[in-house]
Amino acid sequence: MAAPLVAAIAPEAAEAAKTKEAAPAAQAPSAPEDAAASVTLWWNDDDRELMHGACDLHVHLEPCMFTRQTSELEFARFALKAGYRAAVSKCHHTLNADRIGSVRQQVPGFEMFGAVVLNHFVGGLNPYAVEASIGSGGKITWMPTMHAANHVKTFGSPSYARLSRKSDLNAAELPSARPPISIFGENGKIRPEVHDILHLVAKSGTILATGHLGYEEMKALIRAARESGVEKVVVTHAEMEVSNLSVEQQVELADMGAYIEHVILPLLPLYGRLSPEQYVAAIKAVGPERTILSTDCGQPYNPHPIEGMRQFVRTLLYKGVAKAHIDLMLKRNPAQLLGLEPQAARSR
Repeated sequence: MAAPLVAAIAPEAAEAAKTKEAAPAAQAPSAPEDAAASVTLWWNDDDRELMHGACDLHVHLEPCMFTRQTSELEFARFALKAGYRAAVSKCHHTLNADRIGSVRQQVPGFEMFGAVVLNHFVGGLNPYAVEASIGSGGKITWMPTMHAANHVKTFGSPSYARLSRKSDLNAAELPSARPPISIFGENGKIRPEVHDILHLVAKSGTILATGHLGYEEMKALIRAARESGVEKVVVTHAEMEVSNLSVEQQVELADMGAYIEHVILPLLPLYGRLSPEQYVAAIKAVGPERTILSTDCGQPYNPHPIEGMRQFVRTLLYKGVAKAHIDLMLKRNPAQLLGLEPQAARSR
């Protein structure tokens, strides 16, 4: 029988081919064992001390209908390595409190929580969604964001210009599209379902956040929340375009019993809304005891949320905010809002 053509022409090539087939397949480069090192690679000891015990109550993570930078599980692993204590994953389109339970099981030692945002995706101002979220361990009930009437008024549509959707589906463009959401009814008073939501939040001792409501809605909501027994109210990203609160308005809402949330986004290049000095002025006017620091990061074009927080607090420190006040706004206040026990200071 004739020899195989390849062997007849080039025995050496045939032998090489056999050797190549027998060799194990090349392995793709593996991730470093300590993947968190890629996020905190340039941190020094002072950075690690500064960030130890941090709590970020406003992070955007996968899974999500928008493209995000990292997943809830990966973030939790990184955050634990970086010395974080807790975080809340905010999702505009679905209740995520239930799935966060799996993250907590896989990353013991890190306090990861979910929440609900009352957009049309979960039925809008829906007490049943709030019940499900809190019953599944959710810590924050956000008022509507992208479907809020104030959001649509500000941006012209129930969307985000910078964020990429993973699908071309858009129910807001269909004939049955629901109108933007306001907490006010046609009579100008707060809707009954909002009072029901406040009852659930008050009874559970969890956090109410203002989402993308307008200033007048915020005032009415905070007043009603306090009257309903809600003790933990957060004014969401006070300086972002959709909130756009003056320092005087922030002071007014804080005096009503709310915490003012500052996030890093207005300082970043794509936003460029504020200077660090404006943040310092707001913190000084409101007082660090009624202020929390969050990032609102997770978008692909912004810093990783953990590095973003480091940059945020480093900037505030450089501009004169006392480290004791940073600790209050970054660690103690958000931990207290989450219902976590006070944590002893870290010894170096």
